[in-house]
Amino acid sequence: MVEYPPQHGECDSPNGCRLFMRSVVRELVYLSDRKLRQFLPDSGKRVPRGMWQVNTPLGGFGVQPDPPDADEVRSDRLRQVVKHVSTSARWFSEPNLSSGSWIQFEAPMNYRTLRGAAPGMALFVDPPHPVGGYGTGGAVRLLLHGSAQHLGSGQVPVEANSPAVSETRLIGEASDGSLLTHLVKTSAGRVINALSNHPDASSDDPPALISPLTLAEGTQQLLIALDRQLLPETAAWMRGFARVTAALNAPDTGGERIRYVIGTPLYVEYVPNES
Repeated sequence: MVEYPPQHGECDSPNGCRLFMRSVVRELVYLSDRKLRQFLPDSGKRVPRGMWQVNTPLGGFGVQPDPPDADEVRSDRLRQVVKHVSTSARWFSEPNLSSGSWIQFEAPMNYRTLRGAAPGMALFVDPPHPVGGYGTGGAVRLLLHGSAQHLGSGQVPVEANSPAVSETRLIGEASDGSLLTHLVKTSAGRVINALSNHPDASSDDPPALISPLTLAEGTQQLLIALDRQLLPETAAWMRGFARVTAALNAPDTGGERIRYVIGTPLYVEYVPNES
């Protein structure tokens, strides 16, 4: 739980701009101190703290002030990063997002780790169907990936079953009549591997990913597997900023075209209930 000073965030959301980081206590779901340090590195110079001089009739003495509170330093650093990022961030459901750019999001989301695949990676995913107050209605799927180590204190994600990450393919027949097979990664396996090895949100370098076709197919397989296990009713409203890993169209299935927005979050917080 961190208390932030007032700050007004701006966005291009068709639903209107939203206020982030208001002067209330926020419950963070995800935040990496390491990302904050990378984004705003320390200068390397140690600035001595000032000393107060107290004079009395018997003489003077110095008083060293208390060091700044760790949460205060952390919230100040995050406020600076958000102020910088919000100047260029676009709303996540806008078209033509580019890899490496910043997005602002607010959506109902579940978060999970994958059982038996990409240990240590946490995934945030929105519902595949319309939910009250959620404007995209499944037409834009938001998938965020990051390190489970960056989840807030006490946040223990439930494991979800991973889609098949490999499959056996027939490559021929041996002279004795036995079948020759080869174990290969599925598209989902390649996507999971790429996301788990993706650089932090603080990196300015666009990700070196797999082919767009494999990315689209693998993301579809991953979302199908997660959607079968997650209930829209368990999705909590969350918001924050993320750097776009990739934004692309889903494979064409003959129905409504769906866009995937994949990103790695700078921070994620619960949206407080407005009273």
